[in-house]
Amino acid sequence: MINPTPADSTAADWDVVIAGAGPAGLACARAVTEADSALRVLLLEAGRPYKHRPCPVDRARACTGCAGICNVVSGFGGSMHWGDGAKLSLLPSGRRLIDHLGAVAAQELCATGYSWLTEALAQTPELQGVGLTDRAVEAFDAQHLAIREYPVAVLGESDLAQVIEAFHHHLAGRVEVRHTSEVTGAEPDGAGGLRLTVRGHREVQHLTCRHLVLATGRRGVTSTTALLHALGVVTEQPDISVGVRLEMAAPLLAAIGEEHPDLKITQLDGARKVKTFCFCGGPNGGRIKFTNYEGAFPGGEVITLDGHETTERPAPADGRALAANFGLLCQVAGRGDAHQARDSFLASYRELAGGRPFTQSLGAFLARRPDTADWPELAAAMPFQPSVADLTCGRVDALFTDHEHASLTAGLGRVMAAILDHAGHPADSSTLEDQVLVVGPELEFLWERPPIDPAGRVPGLPVYVIGDSAGIAQGIVQAAMTGIAAGRDIAGHLDTVPAQSSTRQPHGAVTAR
Repeated sequence: MINPTPADSTAADWDVVIAGAGPAGLACARAVTEADSALRVLLLEAGRPYKHRPCPVDRARACTGCAGICNVVSGFGGSMHWGDGAKLSLLPSGRRLIDHLGAVAAQELCATGYSWLTEALAQTPELQGVGLTDRAVEAFDAQHLAIREYPVAVLGESDLAQVIEAFHHHLAGRVEVRHTSEVTGAEPDGAGGLRLTVRGHREVQHLTCRHLVLATGRRGVTSTTALLHALGVVTEQPDISVGVRLEMAAPLLAAIGEEHPDLKITQLDGARKVKTFCFCGGPNGGRIKFTNYEGAFPGGEVITLDGHETTERPAPADGRALAANFGLLCQVAGRGDAHQARDSFLASYRELAGGRPFTQSLGAFLARRPDTADWPELAAAMPFQPSVADLTCGRVDALFTDHEHASLTAGLGRVMAAILDHAGHPADSSTLEDQVLVVGPELEFLWERPPIDPAGRVPGLPVYVIGDSAGIAQGIVQAAMTGIAAGRDIAGHLDTVPAQSSTRQPHGAVTAR
């Protein structure tokens, strides 16, 4: 345990404390230590060590919440979960970062982030997603849809394990890492730094730092905003989107997935945006996991969905196809401001399904009617093996207002028609009404956006907000970009000071608490 710095001391326990060991936090730690290896850096991670993150849902068991630490939402969890594949999407994916960082800086940070994420691999991944075939362009043009083209690399499960290990290996001896630990309070220390309260697995610690970096991702979706508000930071409410995940036989999505592994299409239904996201539909399909937000939102536990790329799954033993999936979102309609919209949607979710993911056949979703089959019967009737067993049947359609449902169904019809046309299937999604699962819910753009400069710093405070928490762009490479920008900026403003051996552990110790 770190003892708090004496009140009459002018030196902080740590030069930099980074909250969150996902791509943003790890990239920030690397950037800081590469700029000045003598800086004292503490990396706090709410989750467990990366090799100890089994997800019960992967083993066809029920989501248990994992004793308050969701193994999918913490650390590398949301975007780079141990045992899954991942996609590395380059600019202009996350294009708002180009405006935020400036075009030249954004391109350099993107190249550096991608290099750090792939340097441990024996072979540089192939980039796809640009130079689409005429067949793909024409299929989507026929539905008045345009595919966003940008380079994408797909990392398989074994590749991703190497990436995660390499990041931690690189920081060994330079950064202290503490697991199951998160920042729960911060206040100015009167000397230009901060006093932090850190909740660990068994104790509460108090320490000081010269700079705090919040890279909390989905784990800190509400707690980080509360911490910023306590520091007097005014944040901007997000434009929340709600939706579903469509799971179907992998061959249906494989053709377009081979051309663009991160297929993103945005369309307007009137003035309302509808978009695809988190496309997990390559030749080996993808799987769905649960993201357990535990007590992040008022009213009780909430579990949403997360899609993961897979490249190494064996074919199902029952002879059915592998599953693939993608998300479909629309902007909320008729629910008030962002907080009212979130709370309204979650209240419906708890009423309909107890805050746990549930499913409905595509036909029932479109017609806004219940399925006649229960979940075991519905799952067995699918031409693919569903990737999640921990589901129940219910009225997923009832989660949405009439306007939201109309936007989702209209958007789905056009997207699926284009996908099927490109794959050589009849361009009519109605033929799939008994062959596709609609799983809900999906929630996006939940992060309130803090005022930050291009390096991620909050004006007037020694606080940086990076990665998904910044509310600018999502994605693994994009998170790493913001981490590198923050780390370089911090190192440029800090002069190394001697460590206080009497109040802290030796610099460079790597722990797994």
